Amino acid sequence: MRQILRAAIAPAAIAVLAIQGTAAATPAGVVDYTVTNAVTLQALGRDIQSPTADQTITFGAKLVADSAKNLDELVFVIRDAGDANFDVGDRDGYQLGTSQQTLTASRTLPAGTYRVWVAYRIGTTWTNLTPNPAQTFAVGSSGGGTNPGNENPPSGAQPNGGGSGWNLRWWDEFSGTSVDWGTKWRGHSSALADAGRGNKNNQQLEYNLDRNCSEANGVVTMTAKRERYTAPSGQVYDWTSCLLTSIGTSGFTLKHGFIESRAKLTFNVVDAGGNPVADKRGFWPAFWTWQADGVNTWQETDVYEQYSDNPRRLYLTSHANAGGGCQVDLDFDPGADFHTYGAGISASGTTFYIDGRQVCSVAGTASENTNLIEDLYVYSRSGYQPVTATVSAQKAVDYVRVWQR
Repeated sequence: MRQILRAAIAPAAIAVLAIQGTAAATPAGVVDYTVTNAVTLQALGRDIQSPTADQTITFGAKLVADSAKNLDELVFVIRDAGDANFDVGDRDGYQLGTSQQTLTASRTLPAGTYRVWVAYRIGTTWTNLTPNPAQTFAVGSSGGGTNPGNENPPSGAQPNGGGSGWNLRWWDEFSGTSVDWGTKWRGHSSALADAGRGNKNNQQLEYNLDRNCSEANGVVTMTAKRERYTAPSGQVYDWTSCLLTSIGTSGFTLKHGFIESRAKLTFNVVDAGGNPVADKRGFWPAFWTWQADGVNTWQETDVYEQYSDNPRRLYLTSHANAGGGCQVDLDFDPGADFHTYGAGISASGTTFYIDGRQVCSVAGTASENTNLIEDLYVYSRSGYQPVTATVSAQKAVDYVRVWQR
């Protein structure tokens, strides 16, 4: 599921034909044309004219070239009002000829206003296709309450640890066919730089793209891929991955409560042929909280962090106020199967649980609201990076749940 943000794409007007002044060698009355765009977008549209955040939108484009063309990339460029990237439909090695061909791609979008146009790359040069200005459209809210999205809560579920008497406040069972980017999740966070999607200064190699998260068969799978990618900022990355943060239109935040994720950590570390790579180093999955938008003090609780060079060691840490943390060496491989990882965050401290067993307790605790984050970072520290043979790795999450009393 490849997705690449575009650094050089901007919705500037591009004429199909340019009329030049008469050169000395051109007879009077003969127009000397320069072809500025060898590919023509003949039609652009979508299936739902007034979509909402819980609907999947299919975009379509009809294209033709003046001669056979091999496009290195072809994509629907989608930008929101803040110029955040929601590109979809990336095609590599796309063959285009003199007969009309149709490109389609689908995705959900959070509520907001958007621009969409089509662009292609040949070599290092990106070309935006008319119409310019791009088409604009709005996505409405899907409505709902604390946990919208028409997903039933798990019946009678209590935290796997931390006692009873909890009330389920927010959850995602990942029982659909696509990530709920509209009401539950966002793919960028203030915890990162570069539009909230990359963080090279934090020893990360990846740029996080929504399409590297896929939901099917009751889990969401995060895939880190070795692929060269240029962000809109101009920063060049050698890897892409994705993250989920609980900032959708439901606007969920918490200060105190019990948070839990059932997940399978770094697994399916493979080479270009899909063969397992024995040396699994280079990946940095985590489940954690980060201060909510508008909070200006450090409010971070790491339910777990794993560095995949030593996959059975987890780091459980509160970075809020008094802080504190533990290193836990597991008696199982967390990449072989799903296990539960939870934290009870209270006014008096934070207690960590693995498969319902208390493994660590510290004095640190949040004093402000936070959001949840699930991620699969790619570690850049020298000697701990992915080995040359590795081209991808995955993390899977069965559910995320939040309880409060």
